Amino acid sequence: MKNRFIKTENLPDSLWCDKSENILLPNQLVDLWKGLLNENSLMDLANEKAPKGFEGGISKEDTDKHLAWRYNGSCARVILSLLDPKAKLSDVSDAYASIFAGNRVFVADLPSGSGAAIISILCTLFELRKSNVLPRHPLEITIIAGEISETARGYLQKQLEDLKEMLEEQAIWIKFEILEWDTLSKVSTVDLIKRMTLLSHDCHARMLLLTNFTGFLESSGNWKKAKPQFDDIFLHSRDSMSTAIWIEPQRKNVVTFFSRAIKWLKESFINLIGSQAELEDSNWYAQTEVMCKQPIKEGTFPVRLTVMRFDLPVEVQE
Repeated sequence: MKNRFIKTENLPDSLWCDKSENILLPNQLVDLWKGLLNENSLMDLANEKAPKGFEGGISKEDTDKHLAWRYNGSCARVILSLLDPKAKLSDVSDAYASIFAGNRVFVADLPSGSGAAIISILCTLFELRKSNVLPRHPLEITIIAGEISETARGYLQKQLEDLKEMLEEQAIWIKFEILEWDTLSKVSTVDLIKRMTLLSHDCHARMLLLTNFTGFLESSGNWKKAKPQFDDIFLHSRDSMSTAIWIEPQRKNVVTFFSRAIKWLKESFINLIGSQAELEDSNWYAQTEVMCKQPIKEGTFPVRLTVMRFDLPVEVQE
């Protein structure tokens, strides 16, 4: 096994229970989530059994239901991709550790939803630094989040504002911009890319985060409509140290969709991905699963993810 940056035996009890082999959501993340649920009178809803197949939407009602029923699962998938306690995703876990090691980093979180991806990463980095798993080198993170739901943008804003001061205890400083972004709109995407270019100009590393997107892209021919915008975002995310991480639940339609996305990557970015273009589709992504301790109920819930990681270099690859 390769020598990993984040080793399972070094994980703190606040994130991983060695005995039960369960992951735990960081306390700071749970407190932020509970705060949103209480402030918006959603705690009773969060304690209800979530209906099968619910995926959220743009309206306030759908965003609130997603926050109550699906937010902890979305967070757990991102945390699992970062910690990788079963060593199934070493390349993904190492990408987080190397990009967020220190210096200035730019993160684009698309679509951000209510913040599951970026909030989970920030709270987990805080915990890993606090436990001396990762070094406390000064880290400045500039975040741009694109999201169509006004309610979700508000929930993300509140969490980032509440986190800012606490993160500084572990030498992490954040700046952020949250934009209205419609995946299917060329104009909206050009506006987003303009801000991405301006905000990332002095950063030494970049990460493009794509999470929980398949449900939307698979429906109503949305992938075909969104592809031109994806072309532009990926091309403008290239840098000397730039990685894209795409995280989805472990479902059959995700593997089917990833096959389409891989075909697009091979056709559109053949000169950038180099020898990776020759890999079988199944070698582009990885899957893993684990149980996670319920943060507001008794018991545990299963976390299953499919994740794809690829670099977006400036130079043409051999």
